Amino acid sequence: MKFKAEITEDKLKYRLHILDLSLPANEPKFMFSIGGVPTIPQGELVGIKGRAKMGKSQFEYYLIAVMLANTSRGSVRPLQDRYKILLFDTEQSQVSLKKCCQRALNFAGLPADKNNECFLPFFMRPLSIEERRKVIADAVDAEKPDIVFIDGVRDLLQDFNSLDQSNDLIQWLLSLTAEHGCTIVSVLHQNKSKDDGNMRGHLGTELLNKLTDCFEVSKKDGKFLVTCTDSRNVPCGDLAFSINGEGNFQTEEAVSEDKNSARAAEIQRVLKLCFKDKASMRYGELVEAYQLEAAVSERTAKSHVRAAKDNNFIVVQDSLYSLAPK
Repeated sequence: MKFKAEITEDKLKYRLHILDLSLPANEPKFMFSIGGVPTIPQGELVGIKGRAKMGKSQFEYYLIAVMLANTSRGSVRPLQDRYKILLFDTEQSQVSLKKCCQRALNFAGLPADKNNECFLPFFMRPLSIEERRKVIADAVDAEKPDIVFIDGVRDLLQDFNSLDQSNDLIQWLLSLTAEHGCTIVSVLHQNKSKDDGNMRGHLGTELLNKLTDCFEVSKKDGKFLVTCTDSRNVPCGDLAFSINGEGNFQTEEAVSEDKNSARAAEIQRVLKLCFKDKASMRYGELVEAYQLEAAVSERTAKSHVRAAKDNNFIVVQDSLYSLAPK
C-alpha cells in the first residue's frame, strides 16, 4: 500500500506546475525609462546585438553609468533608487576593460580610480568555459545583483552553432534569473552580412526566442545609435550617444528619420529573403520564415506580415501568400 501511495503521489507531481489563475498577477518592474517608455524588466533576459566595433559594449557602460549616477543621462532614466551591478567580460584585455569601466564612472560623476561597491566588473578572458560559468554562478549567488551584464555570452559554450549547447546555456541563464530575480543582459554579435541582422549561430536564434527586449547598436557619423528591435512590452524610442575627444560619453540627439518609410523598406527587404527560394507559402510558414530572416519574435513577425498585406507588398490567393507583382 505504501509503495502504491508513493507511485500515485509521484504521478500527481505534474499538478505542482499548473498556473493558479486565482492568484494576483505582478506587473513587470522595469529598470529604466528610455524616451519616457519603461523598458528592461527585472528578472528577464535582455539582448544587445550589433556588428563588430559598432558600440554594443559601450551601450552597456552607458546604462551602467545611468544606474550609478541615479539620475537621467539624455533620454535614459533609472527607475530604481539603487542598483547592484555585475559585469562579466570575456573579450577585452584588462587595459580596455579598465578604460570602459572608468568611462562609465566618469559619466556617473564618481571617482574612477577606485572600485565602487555597487559595480563589480570581472575580467574573464583567461578563464576556461567551466571556470567562467562557476565564477558567474558564485558571484550572482553571493552578491545578489539587480542586473548582470555578460559581454561575450558566446564564450560560455564551445560551439554557438550547436543546438544542444545553445539550449543548455540559455536554460542555465534562465535558471539564474528565476532563482535570483536578476536581469541578465547578454551581448552577441550579428552576422557579418549587411542583409542579415540575425544574432550569430543557433545561440543567437534560440536566445532571441527567450529575450524580453533586444537592442541593436550601430554607428553613424561618430554616433552610437540604439534601437529596440524587439520587445514583449511597448518598445522604447531610439537613443544616441558618442565618445568625445577626452574619451568620455556625451549624449546626442537620435537621428530623426521617416520611421514609416524606413519600416516599410525593411519589411520589403525581409520579404524578399523569405521568398527567395519559394514562390508562395502558407501564413504559418511565412511568419516562421519572417521570424528567422528578421530576427524578431513571432508577435512582431505577425505584425509585419499584416502590415505587408495592408500595404500590398504581398498578395493572398487560395490561402497562399506571395510577393505582389511589381
